[in-house]
Formats: sequence, structure tokens, C-alpha cells
Amino acid sequence: MEAEHAHPWIDAATPTHSSVIDTTHVTDELFGFVNIPMAVWIDEGGTIVRPAESASVEISPLRSMEIPDGLPERMDRMLREVKKIPDLSLDYRAAIVDWVRHGASSRFALSPDEVVERSQPRGIDEARAAACFELGEHLRRTIGDDAAIPWWREAHRLFPANWTYKRQAWTLVTTPPGATQNDLIQGPNDVYEGNWLDDVVAAGGGEAYTVVPRL
Repeated sequence: MEAEHAHPWIDAATPTHSSVIDTTHVTDELFGFVNIPMAVWIDEGGTIVRPAESASVEISPLRSMEIPDGLPERMDRMLREVKKIPDLSLDYRAAIVDWVRHGASSRFALSPDEVVERSQPRGIDEARAAACFELGEHLRRTIGDDAAIPWWREAHRLFPANWTYKRQAWTLVTTPPGATQNDLIQGPNDVYEGNWLDDVVAAGGGEAYTVVPRL
């Protein structure tokens, strides 16, 4: 994501805090983010008290909407998978409020050992995927989009559960006829294997889509 893509969303939210835009996926590298929205909790001393986990704080309208009849088959299936995604947004928001109020004594603030135990493992394939993605991003910025493609394809192969890698790549290619590069359905394309719906189904469906917080 480039900074100019994020500004309209930040302006619409009218935040009262500073907004930092991660254009090079440093949060992936440092904290293990693999999807959005995700967060880590860091206390005043700079210590992580909760590792990377799904961080929704409000219920998505897609979860409560009725699925109309007559939708294209893929759109219908996509919305049904979205409804299966675990939603702990209200509980997660309450946990944040509790931590703000009680600090280290909050039952949601974890010990260092608990943080390590709950953190996502990073094996050799994940490490190689990170290197491939970073090289692809460098080539995209210095040479052009096409130079990044083989490296990003390899990153996707090595670490298929990292949705941030996929979305960065999918935004650069044209999706099915009539769609745009910002197509929200993240549909099939001729450049990368996989797409949002097929990859979600292959990984176990909407139930397995996020790193569900253990509250």
C-alpha cells in the first residue's frame, strides 16, 4: 500500500492520534502480522503484552446483511464464507478498555512466556517467504511491477497463510473482466495462483481465516 491510498480512510475516521502507514510491511516482519486487521499490545515500557492476533473492534456490516437471491455464484459463496469468520469484536474492544483501565493487572495482559507461547511460529519457509516478499517489494519500487511477480509468487507458495503478501500482489493486477485493480472481491487473475475465495476454502473456510484472539 502507498501512503496516498490510506489517506482517504484516515481522513474519514478523523482520528485524534497519529496514524503510521506501513508501506513496506515492517509489521509483518517485526510482529508476525499475516492479515488485517491485526494488532499487538505494547505497554508503556515497550514490552509486548499480547502477540499478533485479529483485532476487529466492531461488527462488520457484511456479517449481518441478508444475502440476496440471484447473486453470481462466487459472490454468494464469498459472502457465506465471510459470515463464518469468527467475530469477537465486541469482546476484543472490551478487553482493550480493561487493559487501559487496569494496565499490567488486567487479566488480558499476558506474561512474556504467554506471549511467546501464543505467537505464531516462524520456520524456514516463513523466513524465506519474508525474504522473497521484501525482494519483490524492492524490485517493484526500483524497476517495476513485473519484476516483483516471480518473487511474490514464491512468497505465496512458501507462506500461503500470509494474506498481506497476497493482497499487496493482487492490487497490482487486473481482476476478471469488468472489475478494477481495486476490486474488493480479490478474484481470480492470470498472474497469481489463488484468489480470496478459493484460498479461504482451501485453508478450511471462513472459520479458519483469522488468528482468533484467546480472551
